[in-house]
Amino acid sequence: MSEQDFWFEPVSLLSRCSLNEALLWVWAERVPVSNVYRDKNGFETLQEWECDELGIPPVPDGVRSAAQYLTDERLRSKYDGLPKDSFEYHVTKGKEEAKAVKQWLPLITTAMELPATELFLKLRRGEVEAMGKRLPEGSEIIDFLGDQNSYSRGKFENLVDSILPRDLWTMPGIDWISNAVSAHGSCYCDVSVPVEVLMRIFPGVRRIAAGAEFVGNCLLVKEHEEENTGSLPRKALGRPPRFAWEAFHIEVADLIKSGRMPGKKEAAIQHILSWFASTEGGEVPSRSAVSEKLTPYYRRFFFGSN
Repeated sequence: MSEQDFWFEPVSLLSRCSLNEALLWVWAERVPVSNVYRDKNGFETLQEWECDELGIPPVPDGVRSAAQYLTDERLRSKYDGLPKDSFEYHVTKGKEEAKAVKQWLPLITTAMELPATELFLKLRRGEVEAMGKRLPEGSEIIDFLGDQNSYSRGKFENLVDSILPRDLWTMPGIDWISNAVSAHGSCYCDVSVPVEVLMRIFPGVRRIAAGAEFVGNCLLVKEHEEENTGSLPRKALGRPPRFAWEAFHIEVADLIKSGRMPGKKEAAIQHILSWFASTEGGEVPSRSAVSEKLTPYYRRFFFGSN
């Protein structure tokens, strides 16, 4: 069997996905499917190669527990009563995780600014209706997440989902990583959106998979079909490309040849989006589509610099 063959098992789409899973769909077309990683934070499940394609550093430990909200007082209170050695170990580890997440957050906030803004506008306008659990007064996001990650029944167990008011949505009030929204004295956690609506508004890029066929209950896809020189050329199927991707490759080649190609992939994406806007009458492809097509160039010419 060819090494270029890929086998895919059928999966189910979630009916609702978390706020960070929704962002990862808009940002990177990471499909919100039901799998064994469902109980984890969406960013927590990102692999290193995915982080590389998004132009962000690897996700640090502590993201799931919202370590950025940890304080010295909270840490000492949490582990009070443990033997001295265990106490010092857990407090030190907590401080290290908090520091790592705080250093990581500004980098990812910059990288996800455009897709986060696009999704925010849909939420703010009510085009995507979100639901979440409103925390009792005085409770914080880290309290809720700590309760969810514990193995015992917690004080937030009986909270029910309710629709988030549209005026609650502000960019500074959204914690995309922790699936929380805060504004006007209210805080909602475990925020989710309907996947069907999300994918209708942000349909993603569809690509035809040549040579795909069902084998049993799996889908077999051959990346490169064998050339058949004895047959007549076939007419290309489907609509012509919406965007001038051939011109895109020439533009990238020219940037590399002239030394004007940004060393950072994120900067290159922004440059190419501006280039499309100026050459395509204001229309631009999705950020994820540009990112995907730039990836081979960065692996070839800028490996290790990103």
